[in-house]
Amino acid sequence: MTHPVVITATPTLFLDSGDLNIGGMREHLTWLENAGVDAIFAAGTTGEFPTLTDDEKLAVLDVSLEIFGPERTYFHVGAPSARQAGELAAESVRRGARRLAAVTPYYQSSPEAETLRYYDDVAQSSTGAALFAYLFEARTSTQSTPSILAPLAEAGLAGVKISGEADATVADYLAHRPEGFTVFSGNDVSFEWFSSAGGDGIISGVSSVYPEPFVALRDALIAADSDAVRTAQQDVEQAVAAVNAGSLTHLKAGVSARGFAGGPVRSAVAPAAEADRSSIKALAAVFSAA
Repeated sequence: MTHPVVITATPTLFLDSGDLNIGGMREHLTWLENAGVDAIFAAGTTGEFPTLTDDEKLAVLDVSLEIFGPERTYFHVGAPSARQAGELAAESVRRGARRLAAVTPYYQSSPEAETLRYYDDVAQSSTGAALFAYLFEARTSTQSTPSILAPLAEAGLAGVKISGEADATVADYLAHRPEGFTVFSGNDVSFEWFSSAGGDGIISGVSSVYPEPFVALRDALIAADSDAVRTAQQDVEQAVAAVNAGSLTHLKAGVSARGFAGGPVRSAVAPAAEADRSSIKALAAVFSAA
């Protein structure tokens, strides 16, 4: 990868009935493409994947491929077992997916040897696609140390997404990165630091609402324009704060504030306060007017 990329982690949009809002997702994805993000990460944490059936996940994949195509869609297939993840991976490849991601086994904490066996099995079901590991200990209870990157690469994985870790820990992962192994970060606010440290790009839920500062920061980093980097990083920090660092309900409120049918969340999480909704809407107006 020649420059840092912005990959938007997309929320799954629902109708008021709770069913998938395919039309709403199509409109939102088209807007993101026009906004200039490099790719999308679909049916991940931001996409509420634990609340989706496999058929619903595949419907999300279909509309994602329709708008962003196979080279710019990273589709999440992770599950508690390799059997579940492998079946979804195989069907995703059959439908045209070429970039897959799988979170570590979750609910039960997985020892490293079992985590590696899981990824080896999922990789065998992903023939024809690049597979990325998704490490998120805070949500999965499975711990993965930086030393896991080498055996992941040996198993044929293309890279990793790291979420929920401090910058110092992410730097340790970068130091253990095998040659040619891609490392993405899920920490929106650290995009500037991560890029300067040699990371390949950000997978950002916040950019599903406010793509403008992330695209601006990417472009400023590529141009090595320090003044533009400073301004865009400040805008990124403001965007992250507005949506409460990527809270599902705040993101859905943000999608609605940008003119799309954000709809409800399925996850049992706290609603966004009215004051937060007002702040989200006000910032949306600022970026829309820029």
